[in-house]
Amino acid sequence: MGNYLEIPNLDKNFPFRTFTNDGEVLVYPHWHKEIEMIYVLRGSLNLGVNDVPIQMNAGEIQIINGGDVHYFLASPNSERIVIQFDLAFFQQDKKSNEQADLRRLFQTCVSSSRNWDDAIRSKMRELILTIHEEEQNKQSGFEYATKAKMLEMLVLLYREVPKNAATGENILRDEAVLKSQETLETLDEIFSYIEKRYKEPINLQEMADLTGFSTYYFTKFFKRNTGMTFVTFLNDYRLNKAKWILMNEEFPITEVAEMTGFSSVKTFHHAFKRAMGIAPLKFRKTIYEKNRTIK
Repeated sequence: MGNYLEIPNLDKNFPFRTFTNDGEVLVYPHWHKEIEMIYVLRGSLNLGVNDVPIQMNAGEIQIINGGDVHYFLASPNSERIVIQFDLAFFQQDKKSNEQADLRRLFQTCVSSSRNWDDAIRSKMRELILTIHEEEQNKQSGFEYATKAKMLEMLVLLYREVPKNAATGENILRDEAVLKSQETLETLDEIFSYIEKRYKEPINLQEMADLTGFSTYYFTKFFKRNTGMTFVTFLNDYRLNKAKWILMNEEFPITEVAEMTGFSSVKTFHHAFKRAMGIAPLKFRKTIYEKNRTIK
């Protein structure tokens, strides 16, 4: 799979999120314009940033800049806190150069805490844990508390985290990421359209008309930015919807196929079995048996 653009599901009025991930899952190479910070809670984590392999141990922090292509290898018995945020999160006014200045700050900071002083690591760890706790508990005023701690983090990055010299590569990447806003908006329009109409037939011409592209350019655009063809993406989306219905509802297979936009039960059956290695009905029975065993 090629490198693909990811669009984190962030609130436009509060473009920030934090969550935990265990290390069992393989995450394919991808990039996004948002900044990402990784803090390893336990175990060892294997990842790569711009084709450089990195192994992180418990207590270490890694900054991943917007536009950096990164991936995570399966790292069993590990757990990490992930913080993602758009630089608009910090924007105080409409100064056009504010985000560019902040992006340059993150690009010039030494990205691995392994190369920071102990005191700086300790301060950053405490901030990350507090920010994560505020976001998870969501007590009254958590947005203000979160932003206050994120601003403390920004000051720490400005004043204490060591810096690398800015390079021409940083500047080129900065320009590329800023230009990606139009791509993000187009992909967001495409994904929103699929979400609303996946139950109906959707063809390439329809999507090309939506975006104002030719079918040829739409096909190239979509593959370049998602790492898969539009048809594959649409089928995967429909199959994920079908899996949820099979696990949680008791509709007949014929209705599940119709509800998720497949042209026939036969097409649905073949697509599901090819993707899951098991027929839809057997998948449902397997889930049912597992649930009954747990109970």
